[in-house]
Amino acid sequence: MATSLPPPLTAAQRRARLKRVEKIARDLGFVGHVEYRHIWSKTGGAQFGRGQTEADDLLVVDAGAFVRDANPDDFSLTAMIAHERGHQLLVRHPRIAKQVEGRISEASEEILASLLGAILCENTVDIENLTFKAVAELTDHGESPDAAFMKLENLKNLFEVLL
Repeated sequence: MATSLPPPLTAAQRRARLKRVEKIARDLGFVGHVEYRHIWSKTGGAQFGRGQTEADDLLVVDAGAFVRDANPDDFSLTAMIAHERGHQLLVRHPRIAKQVEGRISEASEEILASLLGAILCENTVDIENLTFKAVAELTDHGESPDAAFMKLENLKNLFEVLL
């Protein structure tokens, strides 16, 4: 991502981006505050922040998410937000949080957030991208692709029952 500031936006363009981000987040079930920040960050375009309560949770989407969304070979805005909603589910969903709290690594959290995000998405491309992201993370940690797919399918089935 560039180190300079993103190209300027009008106030109307900023509002339109925030409105789009809020709609996607709410459609995916996100609870809490949603912000658009016209900055470059190193978060991949979106980030979940856990608050004291679910209503205090924060989803921040930045300019990089819109650059990525415009690239058909990259993650869509919906996929990025679904991944962050996956993080929220890991810490807020009563049945899921009870199973993972304090028991998983950061890498495992990323894998599970992608898998939950894939479950939430309706678009086939978003589902595939998030699933392949989870598979790639598993293979980076020593799993064969076949074993990774099998583990993720088992986890997906479990999550679908819990959700």
